[in-house]
Amino acid sequence: MQEHVFKRKRRIGGKLVSSRCYYGHYTLPGDSRQRTVLLKTTDKQVAQAELHKIVQTAEREAAGVGVPKHLLASAQKTLTAHMEDFLADLLASGRDEMYLANLRCRLKALFKDCGWQYPKDVTADSFMTWRGAQTLAAKTLNDYLDAANALLKWMQRAARLEVNPLQAVRKVKTAGREKVKRRALADEQVRRLLEVAGPRKSVYLTAINTGLRRAELAALQKADCILYGDNPCLKVRGSTTKNEKDVTIWLNQEVAAELKNLVKLGECSSEPVFESLPDMDQYRKDLAAAEIPYLDEQGRRADFHALRHTLATNLARSGVLPRVAMEFMRHSEMRLTNKTYTDVSCLPMAEAAEMLPQFLEKKGTQKGIHGAGAEGLKPSCAVANQIRVGEQESIDNKGGGLVPSLAVAECREREMVHPSGVEPETC
Repeated sequence: MQEHVFKRKRRIGGKLVSSRCYYGHYTLPGDSRQRTVLLKTTDKQVAQAELHKIVQTAEREAAGVGVPKHLLASAQKTLTAHMEDFLADLLASGRDEMYLANLRCRLKALFKDCGWQYPKDVTADSFMTWRGAQTLAAKTLNDYLDAANALLKWMQRAARLEVNPLQAVRKVKTAGREKVKRRALADEQVRRLLEVAGPRKSVYLTAINTGLRRAELAALQKADCILYGDNPCLKVRGSTTKNEKDVTIWLNQEVAAELKNLVKLGECSSEPVFESLPDMDQYRKDLAAAEIPYLDEQGRRADFHALRHTLATNLARSGVLPRVAMEFMRHSEMRLTNKTYTDVSCLPMAEAAEMLPQFLEKKGTQKGIHGAGAEGLKPSCAVANQIRVGEQESIDNKGGGLVPSLAVAECREREMVHPSGVEPETC
């Protein structure tokens, strides 16, 4: 038996160039045929270890020993049968039917399009070839990869598969490749939408201030509403949320007052808060009545899920700490809140530019970070006061969950210049 690792060489432009990764040659006892494998590593010692494992496995297979019976039985079972066992296990563990239906749909499409019938048919090359021929959105392609990995990892845990053949396949980048782009609604647009919404006003107002999705709003029960007290909130059950976690969502007084029209004092039942939710046709009619274009000049949508983007943007505009905003949005990553859901076009960028120091002013009249502004404010205070009364909803009444920082409060108290002309302390 012989085995050795090497790097392939080929001539490019008259120069001999070595491959980046190592390959391996090996022959088995009693077989003069030399086999070549790509070892997918740039480290020679790692390559030698990987080649030795491959040779050992090949020897056992040639001898007809060493392969566990349960793996042999799994290899003879179709992927469709494995999939049904996998979905049944997920159902027993409490996953919702919609999630299972999406998984089944994606897996069946992959089995058909990639030609996967048995576990041995699943290869990284076949998946990447299929992916390269698709015109689907980048996020959707990643969802298909996630579905395949979910099945294969479950098969590994269930001792039905030794190695996940897709473990080295990377996700495609989604930044800049989104097919569906959404925007946040401006304050005046929200007001006009609520004015024309009629009986749907409470649904829209709740969605914009809580970030609850359509399915979560539909599942909201009167027993989930704590409206009569100092800290009104919604106790949303994990069985109805996307991440399957219980969550408390604090309400401002405006939303609480609107929901009190639907949930009376002492009501604690499993009845839904909203008798019905507007479908997309009705929602589009309401947008049209409020003179809000469904698509803007950049092709960004103002669909129902855009109300959730509106919440994230309003949290950023209000100066809410990013970590608090992430929790309020119920996101697992800060990037989702700050980059995906916050509409930068609605942020006070022009005001931020005005706060930069001015370098060409004459001495004694300079503004910016080196001196007090026209109103005698230190710049840090002026920045804090970008949360304007009348421009933005106050966030003081979030049940203690969303309050401005003490630094902002102190800045507001020090707005006036000291009578002696001495500048107030730095905030």
